[in-house]
Amino acid sequence: MSTTGENSRDQVFDLTVVGGGITGAGVARDAALRGLSTLLLEKADFSSGVSSKSTRLIHGGLRYLANFEMDLVAESLRERAILRRLAPYLIHPMPILIPIYRHDPHGRLVISAGIHLYDILSHEKDIPHYFTSGREKTLAFEPRLNADGLKGSALFYDHQILLPERLVIENIVSAREAGATVLNYHRVEKIEEKNSVVSVSARNVLTGERLRFRSKVLINAAGPWVDGVRAMGGIDQKKIIYPTKGIHLVLPKLSDQALFVTSRDGRMFFIIPLSAYSLIGTTDTKYDGDLDEVHADRDDVNYLLSESRRILPRLNLTKEAILYTYAGIRPLAFSGARESRISRKHRVIREGRTGRIITIAGGKYTTYRNMAKDTVDAACKALGVRTFCSSDKKPFPGGLPLSYDAYMREAVPELSARYHMDAETVGHLVRCYGSRAERVLDMAQQEPRLGKAISPESRDLYAQVAYSVIEEGAKTLSDIVLRRMHLGITASRGESSAAMIAEIAGKELRWSKEERQHRVQEFTETLRKDRGF
Repeated sequence: MSTTGENSRDQVFDLTVVGGGITGAGVARDAALRGLSTLLLEKADFSSGVSSKSTRLIHGGLRYLANFEMDLVAESLRERAILRRLAPYLIHPMPILIPIYRHDPHGRLVISAGIHLYDILSHEKDIPHYFTSGREKTLAFEPRLNADGLKGSALFYDHQILLPERLVIENIVSAREAGATVLNYHRVEKIEEKNSVVSVSARNVLTGERLRFRSKVLINAAGPWVDGVRAMGGIDQKKIIYPTKGIHLVLPKLSDQALFVTSRDGRMFFIIPLSAYSLIGTTDTKYDGDLDEVHADRDDVNYLLSESRRILPRLNLTKEAILYTYAGIRPLAFSGARESRISRKHRVIREGRTGRIITIAGGKYTTYRNMAKDTVDAACKALGVRTFCSSDKKPFPGGLPLSYDAYMREAVPELSARYHMDAETVGHLVRCYGSRAERVLDMAQQEPRLGKAISPESRDLYAQVAYSVIEEGAKTLSDIVLRRMHLGITASRGESSAAMIAEIAGKELRWSKEERQHRVQEFTETLRKDRGF
């Protein structure tokens, strides 16, 4: 990955992007693809904030129809189709069942009408159409559902992204390959505007080194931290972010069927398959705590458990069944009387004394590419240049030369034979890296221990540890396991293999024995916090 270097410090970039989540990564990629000189600064790891705390769906937002946000649903469905085309190895269609009960706020007729409209707005005509079913057929399809008060169900399709962190990395690597300088663990501490140049003072939080960068425009894509960045830039206007917290529970597999459920208070949540596990979420509550320390609390957990028990009473779900939790903050850009009804639309705002600080606020994961396009369009206007967006057409670094099905059918057996690796593992790597899986296989072939599986819970290889550091900018064990690999969503999350992971990563990062031990302890503490509800 790019390092700072003297040229980066002396250069006046067209853009400095603050924030390395999905939005900032998308902005950096879009700008670099347009030929703009681009610097991205992230205070922690790429995707370490909101982007790794989602429900792991690329979806059109069916529930936004209840708020009459037709434009947001249409935008989301359009972007869903684009992302699936660009990254079919990461994003896969998934049927979702909506059980309909007697006292639900929306009956079978209303839900059927909503899903029919959703179906019409969809740009993916290869996805099966929705259908509705009566009570008996619904129970035959999912017999674990609570039969009391069940009137029927509706089934529709959205998309799952098992590892949303990898889509962030795809954007980061794409931006770098297009010429951007992308730096994680560089915390912005001061922003100054002078003579049509925005100066940014940043500190490398791993080494303590202080650096200064200059650009013609600064993009504030810091998500929940947007208002903090605005304050650093001397923008003392009213806050524009309305943070709400969403938590998720990960448990052993509850059902092979994804469920979209209405709770007793009218909010909706998901119970969806997550590889060999199940994911329950999410909540939507106002949050005014520390943005850097967001965790599930007892009330959050009890709410999701009690509602899930109501829908799946035979499973007798308890806290002891929870493997781990995670929580994140939605950086909503609009206010509302109730958190779940606050719009997920985005806003692009030109700010600062000269209009050279551009803030992107709000939005949702699925629409990040369009958010980035709108933001870079605003930056080009500030720069006085005319460019054209190609982020909807340019393949990601892992882009496949064939259709996804054809690649899995034809290329996977060939790679399996060439690298003497079982086809299941090769297919797993393709679902993580797309065509870049071949680079991981090259590493696995070069050193015997790198070709070994890390854990019986996953087909991840030790080669991925080295690859994460060398090619994807990982600096800590959490970066490697929780934001680069499938292992991060397993029951153990790689804890039992932490020492060996640290040894391989430490070789690339030149860690001493003491540093390796420190990094293992740090990783263990991170996992402990996710179990400490």
